[in-house]
Parts: sequence; C-alpha cells; structure tokens
Amino acid sequence: MFQLSRSECTRCEYLILPFINNRGGRWVALFLLAMQTVFPVGQTQTFAAVLPASILAQATAPQTELAAKQGTATSTAALAAIQKAIAGVHSPGLQLLAGALGLSSGQVGQQAFEDSTDGMEPISGLGHGAISAVAVKWQPVGQRQPAKDEPKLFLLSWDGVDWQASYLMEAADALTVEVLATEGSAAPLFAVVIYRGATAVPYPIIFRLQDHHASLVWDGRSDSTSYAGYTFGSVQFEKAGEGNVPVMIAAGQADPGLLVFPASQEQTGRGFQVATAYVWKNDAYIPLRTEYTHNQDYVLYSFIAALHLHDFKTAYSLIDPGQFLNTKKPTLELFRETIRNVWPEFIDDHIFEIPVAARPEIDPEDHIFILRLGDGRMNGYRPTFTAGPDYRLTGLKRFERNE
Repeated sequence: MFQLSRSECTRCEYLILPFINNRGGRWVALFLLAMQTVFPVGQTQTFAAVLPASILAQATAPQTELAAKQGTATSTAALAAIQKAIAGVHSPGLQLLAGALGLSSGQVGQQAFEDSTDGMEPISGLGHGAISAVAVKWQPVGQRQPAKDEPKLFLLSWDGVDWQASYLMEAADALTVEVLATEGSAAPLFAVVIYRGATAVPYPIIFRLQDHHASLVWDGRSDSTSYAGYTFGSVQFEKAGEGNVPVMIAAGQADPGLLVFPASQEQTGRGFQVATAYVWKNDAYIPLRTEYTHNQDYVLYSFIAALHLHDFKTAYSLIDPGQFLNTKKPTLELFRETIRNVWPEFIDDHIFEIPVAARPEIDPEDHIFILRLGDGRMNGYRPTFTAGPDYRLTGLKRFERNE
C-alpha cells in the first residue's frame, strides 16, 4: 500500500491518503476524492477563489500561434477536400458517410479509429438524441501512400440536412477523442488527446462545437500554457466539486531530474508516479495541485533534492535520525556535519541514476542507485528504510565498482 504525499498546490495544505498502486492510473480516482476537500459539493466556493492572480493571468493569455494554424493553406485544402467528398450525403447514416470517404465498415468504431491511420468514430454527447457527430482520420484516396502527407483529423457534425466538416489537426500521433460533460447551456466542449513519442507523453487539446463547427479553445502543446505531460502518461476528465467543466487529471511517471530513472519503470519496478489536477478557468486548464506516490524512491529523490539545495532541515525530516546517524542523541547539526564529511557528493552538483541494466546482484527492493565517476568507475549506494507508510531513511552504504 502506498500513499499520495507532498503536495505542490496553490493552497498551503498537504494531502495524505492511501491508494492502490496501479500503474494503469486507477489510483487517480482517489486523487479526485481528495479534490472534494478543496471544492466540497454544495459549497459555493469557486476555483478562482483559491487560484493566485499569476495563474489566472496565464489562463487569459491568447494562444495566437495555435489559432493561426487553423487557417493555414494545408488545413484549408484538407477541409475543402473532405467537404467535397461528403457533399452528396444527405442522411445521418454512418454507412453512407463512411462509403463517401472510402472507409469500410471495419474502419468504423472506437477501436478501429484509434488503431488505424484512417478511421471513423461516432461521438455521443455533442448533439441531442442520436449520434450527430463523428471524428474522422482521413486523407483523399489518391494521397494514401506513405510518401504523402499524414492523415488529418476532422469532426463531422450533422445539422439535420448535411454533414458539416471542421478541420482539427494532423493525425500523425496516436490519439483519442472524448466529450467533456459540461453543465448549463454553453456550447459543448470535447478533447483530443494525442500521445507523442516512444514514451507516449499525452497532450490534450480542447475544442468547442458551436453551430456545427469546431474551434480550438485551448492547446496543451502550446508554450503559453502551464500544462506538463508525463512519460507513459494518461489524461482523465472527471467531475469534481461545483465546476461546470470536468477537472483534468494528468498522470504518469515522474521525471525528477536529480535522480534519473530508467525509461520504463514497469520493467525495473523503480520510480514513482505523479498526478496533476487542472481546473477550467477563462477557457483554459490551469494547474491546481500536484501529488506524488509516496514510496521509497520518492523519499530517496526528495532526500537527494533537499541536499542538492543544501536544505538540511528538509533532508533531516526524511530520515530516522537515531538509526541514520547511529546515535542516541541525534541533532540537525550532527546530521549537517555528517553529510559534509561523509557524504559530500550529495551537496555537490551531481546527477544520480537508477541502474538500467538488469544485474543478478541488483534487486529492485534494494533501491540501489549510482553516481558515475568517469573512466568506467562508479559509486553505488544501498539505502535502507523504515516500514511504510513513512519510509524514512535508516541508513546509506556506499560501495565502488566498475561498469
């Protein structure tokens, strides 16, 4: 059993709460329960009440460089091409629509849409009653060769007479489409979440559907946002508190920097997870709080980071003083002198690593980490901890070896 630990949030309160360590992300559900402590149901407190002006200002910054992309020659030509292809379809039936686009029945449906370069997915929740919108990854039949441009992503909306097309973006990356459950009479919002690179970092892009045409509202890929995607991550939208738009939870592997973990924590059993909650304000998702899974690796990283900043008080709070210092009368000053005299590398500008290669002598439960010294030499470190949930450091042994 693990727990969510130290918060980095816009309110000065910490959240400690047990959760099931499921790397698929189900533990995020408990994070959402914790959000209810910030925005209890039935109270009138708004997101803006707990957000500083600096963060709110970021939400109002226009994303001009992204909005401009919707008017490029490429998007205009692609939109004209698909509108021409579906011009003769005057029925909401998806079979006729797919046929006009040169798609087979096997290319219609969520699984087919997400797994192929060309496909169609019916989208519910953007209209009234039956399915009235579809997401389509498509390019003209004559351009479906590898050397040509990537497929484009469109939203098609049935207006009662014809299908109206909106160009969304290129569809080169793996992606999913999800409708946001909004309240009130506002035009509906939907999210396209793309997954980039070998580490599948998710980036959400929010669109608004109004008068059967989709327009870009907020783009997590933009430098003007405060969004941070996580390695092998996920994005979820969940109702929390009294907000009209769902809270967005971005979760994944933490990438702390001072302690470098292997790319795949699944294979090594090392590392810790991170989740950030974002709230919707002024047509933008802005970060509210960040939580980390509290395990041995998180304590190890926190210890290294505190000493890197010469924050001995915080590092001292992460140890069992008596056991770590091997004395019945531990003090902060004794700890400071021990680090300076015995462990000086921790207060220098060094980057530590978790071993990547699987070695018989390395057990993930040992929580070994290394410091490369050059010329094929390295220091290895074997920490020990108290039992959970605190996992305080009780000792640290250094050993030398060659690569």
